[in-house]
Amino acid sequence: MSKLVDIKGYWNMFGKSDFNDNDMWIGEILLYEDGWFEGIATDPNSPYTGDRFIFGVYHPEKLIELYKFAPISVSAPFVFHGKRDAKGYDGVFERIELFGSRPRGVSQIITQYAEAVRGNIEEETNELEKRIQGYKQSIMDATCKEFYVNAIAMRNRMCQLFLRNYEGIEFSLEETQQIMEEWQPVNDRVMNATTEEAIGLIKKMTNYLPDDDDDDLPYN
Repeated sequence: MSKLVDIKGYWNMFGKSDFNDNDMWIGEILLYEDGWFEGIATDPNSPYTGDRFIFGVYHPEKLIELYKFAPISVSAPFVFHGKRDAKGYDGVFERIELFGSRPRGVSQIITQYAEAVRGNIEEETNELEKRIQGYKQSIMDATCKEFYVNAIAMRNRMCQLFLRNYEGIEFSLEETQQIMEEWQPVNDRVMNATTEEAIGLIKKMTNYLPDDDDDDLPYN
């Protein structure tokens, strides 16, 4: 069972919290009972008007970890980290690179349950499900697919980890060992990627990513 949630994200690359509608994206997500969500976002001020795939972990009133992907030829992938405050979920956002991520600024994410403002949302929910499946089948490139497949493999554990880290609950030795065992197949898939595939990904990313930081925006 899922809930339809409206979502809006703001960013500021200079570390200031004076967010505005020029640096913003909007979308909808389907939030599942375990805290996992998937959805579609668009960037109104970007030259690229197509759908972007967003997914991650969201525990209302506590935190959100949101991954945002467009085709790698359009934009680098980003991750937004947010903890609940008076207005929404504030935190930093990072650009995901081949061997890690790099901080790019601060962000604020605002959410609202759709049925609270629009009543009957069954048709809207069905339409979002179609858009999500359409993205996975027709738009999702190899970069996003590999990242998404690895995330899905750790879905249950990710939903627990982010929440427990937020609440400051430590892991026992047994739990740590179990996590490592569950994570191993994911690590193996990454490590078994061929050199040729890695070089191809680097070329795609470097062809897209300019040297000028002013162009390093979380949409393009």
